[in-house]
Amino acid sequence: AGCSKGERAEIADKAKDAYHDTKSAVTRTWENVKSYTFEKRSDFALELKARQAELDAQLSRLRAEYSEEKASASRRAAMEELKNSEADYKAKLSALGTASADTWDAARDNVVAAWDRLQAAYAKARAD
Repeated sequence: AGCSKGERAEIADKAKDAYHDTKSAVTRTWENVKSYTFEKRSDFALELKARQAELDAQLSRLRAEYSEEKASASRRAAMEELKNSEADYKAKLSALGTASADTWDAARDNVVAAWDRLQAAYAKARAD
């Protein structure tokens, strides 16, 4: 059984809408996370842990599908960038745990930047 051209277009439109709705929700949530103060650091940590759990599952699936022997040079480079980005994120996250009220904003912003880099590396690795 197949779908008509109109049904396929409708499904594609619904998928695009769902993607944009999800992206908007994530962006709004992440913008809120960026404004966490030192006093709200435990909430920030909880948000990061939830995001990390989701990412860990995605990375596990990606790595399970990856075969270095069969990978192109660009795919190997993308996977290396992903590995480096993940290490950088974990280092920034560790530094966040020792941030004081005076260093909180910079440490938080470093984590956000490292997270964004990690997400970009993940997207690139998925695309290759």
